[in-house]
Amino acid sequence: MLSTYFISPRVLARYQQSPWHSELDGFTTWLEQRGFGRASVRQCLRTALQFAAWAADSGLPIKQLNREVLSAFAVQLRSQYSHLGTCQARAAATHFLDFLDDTNRLSQPLDPLKPAPPELIVAFRHWMRVQRGTLDITLSNYQPTLEDLLRSLGEDTRSYDARTLRAFVLERSARQSPAAAKTTVTAMRMFLRFLTATGQCGPGLDQAIPTTARWRLASLPRYLSPEEVERVIASCDVSEPMGLRDHAVLLLLSRLGLRAGDVAGLLLDDIDWSSGTLCVAGKNRRRCRLPLPQDAGNAVLAYLEQRPRISDAHLFLTAVAPIRGMRYMTVSQIVTRALQRVGIELPRYGAHVLRHSAATGLLREGMSLASIGVLLRHASIETTAIYAKVDVPRLQAVASPWPEVAPC
Repeated sequence: MLSTYFISPRVLARYQQSPWHSELDGFTTWLEQRGFGRASVRQCLRTALQFAAWAADSGLPIKQLNREVLSAFAVQLRSQYSHLGTCQARAAATHFLDFLDDTNRLSQPLDPLKPAPPELIVAFRHWMRVQRGTLDITLSNYQPTLEDLLRSLGEDTRSYDARTLRAFVLERSARQSPAAAKTTVTAMRMFLRFLTATGQCGPGLDQAIPTTARWRLASLPRYLSPEEVERVIASCDVSEPMGLRDHAVLLLLSRLGLRAGDVAGLLLDDIDWSSGTLCVAGKNRRRCRLPLPQDAGNAVLAYLEQRPRISDAHLFLTAVAPIRGMRYMTVSQIVTRALQRVGIELPRYGAHVLRHSAATGLLREGMSLASIGVLLRHASIETTAIYAKVDVPRLQAVASPWPEVAPC
């Protein structure tokens, strides 16, 4: 494998004489499987060879490499390279460590597992997944609150009472933003309902948790006009693979009102090309089949022709090696970059603005709130009702004149 990247017999001899020759050969294959280009592979191999020589001089066998050793190697790099060169070399050495970890060549894993959460929280997470279909990312947001609760009040949940629970919530919320305080309240209520359902505390304690002063549907959804949406979509450079990917992502978000997590979670098998439909798993893990618009389907096909040929089931992949399925943050970053390219300024960027724009556009075209709720996969029509507030022409038609002023 090394001969694919280095032609000079003298250079090849240096790699073949290294005591880590077999690891370097396997490292080459590992990099190729993750979509690294030729120049990146060569850079990683050069750094790995240098890392090997430095470790040998330091008397470190390969099995003893870890993050601390990498930090010591980085000090050596800073004496030889510029800041940019040091960053690139350290990144290459990190990839080599990851390869050794993945292939079980280290005596200890690079990143030891975090201490297991209390059994009560493990049981709660399982109950929430089974009974409510809650996503892991939501449960991870709840966990710090629950760990703090068990540290403060103990694990004898049968001794919990309304007074101590309220005091815990009020004390914790006083140090948080309104959004974080709302998460605390929700986590507490869900946990207490779990305890009640499993007979581990008295009934009705969830009702003792105070409500956060953040009124539902009080704000207006941020949205773009149809013309602005089309400008955002057209801002992608479809002559490049990354532009093709971003173009397809923006079309799915704007045409179907998908969430960032919906797009990031799409798999290759989720599209049924024969019926022109798309299967999406939402917040509650329930899969829903939606119609795939023609322009979005064409954009996805164009991206698939340029999609990296790697064994990853996700539809959309990252553009920079190591190539893997996108995360929801990447989807939001795609939208943010597109908005900034066309000069649209918003108080808050992200993928949700296209979801709001899709719902607002459908409402103004005459679609009912119930139908919009089905498309957006809202659990309650109350969630969809917020979009009634942005239909200004209809609101003006039904608004009553102010009683103290003569009508215009």
